[in-house]
This record gives sequence, structure tokens and C-alpha cells, in this order.
Amino acid sequence: MRPLPWLQPNFVKHHWAPLTGYPFRTKLFGPLPSFQENLNAVDALRRQLACRALLFEPPVEKGYPYLDRGLLEFMYAIPREQLVRPTQRRSLMRRALVGIVPDEILNRKAKSFVARSPMVAVSKDWAHFVEMTQYMVASSLGIVHSECVLDALQKARRGEEVAMVNLMRTINIEGWLRQLGTLKSVSLETTIKRELTCQAATRG
Repeated sequence: MRPLPWLQPNFVKHHWAPLTGYPFRTKLFGPLPSFQENLNAVDALRRQLACRALLFEPPVEKGYPYLDRGLLEFMYAIPREQLVRPTQRRSLMRRALVGIVPDEILNRKAKSFVARSPMVAVSKDWAHFVEMTQYMVASSLGIVHSECVLDALQKARRGEEVAMVNLMRTINIEGWLRQLGTLKSVSLETTIKRELTCQAATRG
């Protein structure tokens, strides 16, 4: 719910709703609060998946079986107390998989999460990231503070806690903006050359 620290205040102000996940109020008269939360989660997933472009070559079709309408209707019909229990993470799933999945995996405290790879990438290409933050297109457009991005990269390099996924998304957006600027420059240069060629031919 809190916007990233390297975003510029004016950008945050104008895009508050999407940056904070489109917050909503639970309706007093309507479906159960748990059902309202479920619908909000599905809506957030819908927006997230809509932002992912499909590959042209080779052509790809993506499916999301866990978002099947029948499955969601079944899950949403299960009483909340069966899904959420004090001190029992993923309670229903754990109970359903007893005897199928080894106890060591079934009863582990949290899912394994590999966050080392992006940090290694930052350390490996540190010179590139420093150079990138010297002049950021996203900064000139009023989206981020380049100094804050560099600070976040330094924290990641030292292994400190940082919103790594969001930081990498910021880096990817910066790369996209630079590529877009390059394409526009090439297009402008081509147009100028074509115009000069036409003028020279006319004079000849």
C-alpha cells in the first residue's frame, strides 16, 4: 500500500490509485467480507496479467488453470474458517496433502524463495547500473529519483532488505524507455536523411 521510495512525489500523487493497488472499502451490506476480498484479489490478478505481452515469435497461448471459474467458485464456497486458522499457514492444503507430501515439506515454516540471483546480477554489472543512474530517462520524465534508485541498488548489492522485484521492474522500465528513445532517434534520423535526399534530387 506504500509507494516505492524512489518514486517522485508528483508522480505518486497523480497515480496514487494504481500504485497502492486500487484500495477499496468493504461494503457493510453485501457479500461476506471474505468474498469481497477474494473478488478484489482476482481483479488485481486480472490487471497484472493484462500487462504481460505475449511473444510474437514463436506464437504463444497462455492459460491460467488456477483462475478457472469453476475452481474459483468452489474455493470461494469453502467456509473461511477452513482456509484460515491461527498459526496454520495454508491450513486446508496442508491437511489435504497429509500422506501424499513428505511431512518435512508439508510442515515447513515458509515457502522457499530465491532472492540471491538478482542481487548477484546487481553486483556483477555494478558499473553498468552506476552508469545508468547517472542519467535516467525515467528521472527526466518525473517518475523516479535516480539518487534513490542508486541507493536501493547499493542496498541490494550489500544484501540488505529491498523491494527487489519492484527495483528490477524499475530497471526494466528504464531500459524500455531508453530503447524507445533510440528507436525514435533512428526514425527521426531516417526521416531527415530521406528529406535531404529528396531535396537534393529535386535540385538536381
